[in-house]
Amino acid sequence: MIFLKAKKLFLREIKIFSFWFLVQITVLTAPYVLAEDKISFQENPPSNEEFLRSSLRSLFEKAFSDFPEANSRLIFLKAEEDHPANWLVEDELISYLLSLKYQVGVSVPDSSYSLSESISLFYRIIELKLDYPKVQRKGFWGTTLVTRKVSLNLSFRLEDKSTGKVLWSKREKQEKMDLVKKSMLKSLNNESYPFLSPSLSSDSGSRYLEPALLTAVVGGLIYLFFANR
Repeated sequence: MIFLKAKKLFLREIKIFSFWFLVQITVLTAPYVLAEDKISFQENPPSNEEFLRSSLRSLFEKAFSDFPEANSRLIFLKAEEDHPANWLVEDELISYLLSLKYQVGVSVPDSSYSLSESISLFYRIIELKLDYPKVQRKGFWGTTLVTRKVSLNLSFRLEDKSTGKVLWSKREKQEKMDLVKKSMLKSLNNESYPFLSPSLSSDSGSRYLEPALLTAVVGGLIYLFFANR
């Protein structure tokens, strides 16, 4: 009699524990599963270089919305500081300004050219970072996905070369994220440039999620086993 009462009490405690454990697992993992829906996923994503170039173009569109008219004067580009990605920023900046019908130069012409006919656009890379901040799965048991993130912070200053007068200045930030398959990272990276080949971040959430789910499944099975005896 005492044994039967103890067994019933034990089964009751198991049921309560299993129920609340499953509820907690559902609550904790739901944001993890649903988070991927807020970030775009492409089966054939652009390379890291093109992803960064696209982010730069978006930043330029915002930063140069109030850029003054050059009145046919030549704009010389000049990086204010050395940065491994200066060549990429300059390349995209030239393309963008040319698309707006500005005349652009990157080197001073011969001495016969009058500097009074030109203006200088200085740019500085305050932050340019591409990384993989998070690893997760598409669903609970699906493909392993990696969050790819670009963070940009650039400043610009337009000066009259003959007088040194500042004609315009701007600072702009830009962030962009997408999801890519972990198996594709090698093909997306560009090993020639470290800033285009970030290391994969070890995500603590993904490390503990699957063991937690396995524990939940085992707990559910234990509950069903005792409930049907």
